[in-house]
Amino acid sequence: MVAFIVFLLITGERILVSSIIRPKKITTDTIDSEIRFQNENRFTVNTSSEIPLSFLYIPAKADERIPDKIVFLFHGYNRTGESLKKYASIFLEEGFSVIIPDNRFCGHSGGDCLGLAALDADDSLAIFKWIKDCFPGDIPIGLFGESFGAAQAILLASSNNVQNISFVISDSSFSNLYSLLKERVRADYRIKAFPLLTVAAFSIKKKYGIDIKNVSPLKALEKCADIPVFFIHGENDTFILPQMSIDLYNAKNCGYKKFYLAEGASHCSAYDIDPEGYKKKIQEFLNKINA
Repeated sequence: MVAFIVFLLITGERILVSSIIRPKKITTDTIDSEIRFQNENRFTVNTSSEIPLSFLYIPAKADERIPDKIVFLFHGYNRTGESLKKYASIFLEEGFSVIIPDNRFCGHSGGDCLGLAALDADDSLAIFKWIKDCFPGDIPIGLFGESFGAAQAILLASSNNVQNISFVISDSSFSNLYSLLKERVRADYRIKAFPLLTVAAFSIKKKYGIDIKNVSPLKALEKCADIPVFFIHGENDTFILPQMSIDLYNAKNCGYKKFYLAEGASHCSAYDIDPEGYKKKIQEFLNKINA
């Protein structure tokens, strides 16, 4: 009986680890956006761990030499940057040049596992270096993300390795990765998180270098005191519960903050339900902080 229980635990742990960090890779063609921008270009840089990281660059002006300001758009769990092109026009109209990366193991980028926001935030530093190499001066940079990309934006904003972050827009972020996965295991597999998730967390840390218990946008906000943050969440989100964004909003004790609970919206669908309303709220936020 003991041997059988151990067998079930090992098998379950392997399945869970794979489903969390190595699901079927999504390519750009799978969820390709029909939106095309005349001046968009694709570039690739190598991260500090030598992973090819692909990203789109869309200049605000056709004749742009040096951008006045830049915004990153970070995609969600196991998606690609193409899924975020619907947001690009909002920022282009406000004079932002737009960068949309494919995170590791997604779209055109390399890598053998997902970054779960933590590694993705570190990978993004390679694009910051590209900006510095290509454009002189201190260009203001905003960060927008949805789902895991929103968590990535908050983690990146808290990094000591980036400067000139002018704002963060967090659409449907989790507050702590381990807490989210506990809820997903319970909801998706109908089992308690312990001991399966505990063992999986150990394996992920040992093999992939991600300590999922410490992937915490909630803690990262402590280092974002002076950065304006706009928290957005769908009222009917069952993948990442709205309470997580509420907790993030409450945790930001300093600096400007704003919260929008999108009525009737499920996970990352606030824009799809009301594109003009979503656009207006972002514009109001940007105007408020003079971004």
